[in-house]
Amino acid sequence: MARARARAIVLTLAAGLASAGAVHADRTEPELTGEQIYSRVLDNRFRSFTEESRMVSGDRDGRVQETRLGITFKDFRDAEGRPLRGIVSKTLVRYTEPFDLRHSAYLMIQNRGRIDDHFVYLPARRRTMRVNLRGEAVFGTDFAFEDVIPRDLEDATYVRLDDSSVDDASVYLVEARPTALFDSEYSKFWFYIDKRRLVPLRVRYWDKSGVEVKELRTRALDIQDYGGVHVPMRITMRNLQLESFTTLEVLHLVANPDLPDEIFELRRLESH
Repeated sequence: MARARARAIVLTLAAGLASAGAVHADRTEPELTGEQIYSRVLDNRFRSFTEESRMVSGDRDGRVQETRLGITFKDFRDAEGRPLRGIVSKTLVRYTEPFDLRHSAYLMIQNRGRIDDHFVYLPARRRTMRVNLRGEAVFGTDFAFEDVIPRDLEDATYVRLDDSSVDDASVYLVEARPTALFDSEYSKFWFYIDKRRLVPLRVRYWDKSGVEVKELRTRALDIQDYGGVHVPMRITMRNLQLESFTTLEVLHLVANPDLPDEIFELRRLESH
């Protein structure tokens, strides 16, 4: 799985890569705009987290592949929401399995008002490189890095559509269209946002040709409460064109740890 504040939405990956929201009363609130609804999704989340996750991918031929990774996230904005030196957040992803990906790492820096910075460390090359991850697939899965990099509210424009339901849960339906600065591979998203927990239960993705290409789902029973923040512990992304899927499961999550900034230094990517 998503810049998805993901915690990803669809974070986002799970905790960050699926968005997390605090509990609100289930009410219609017809006066809310699409931007206000999505702002509530983004505002209700952890300031930092670490997690260990497993991703299981399958295709139409029955082949299955498992990937394990650790994710570390920190919000770099102050109490008034001002980015520190223009930086909104940093996300570090480090692979632990399979063997040929072990110790590979990515650092994704979300900036305010300018293109984000992406770096990768591959042990086989023994050096850190600046890259553009947007549109690239997470190794062997149906998630693109775009699906899991946290989003900012200014990355899209929003329109509230008619309210709907997902698995008997009442949801807001919000259409988001990425801005040019976000440089998305998609033309639009539809977010089906649980009214009570403000978690997207379903996300639909259209490519730049207007073709619906992906769908992300989470079940209400897979959402856990962490002190008022609701986290999808299991999400599934389906590629509608390839008839493949990837399920991401959070195995262990630490909410709001005190993370020193040094964890996200470039030189740390090469430390095993």
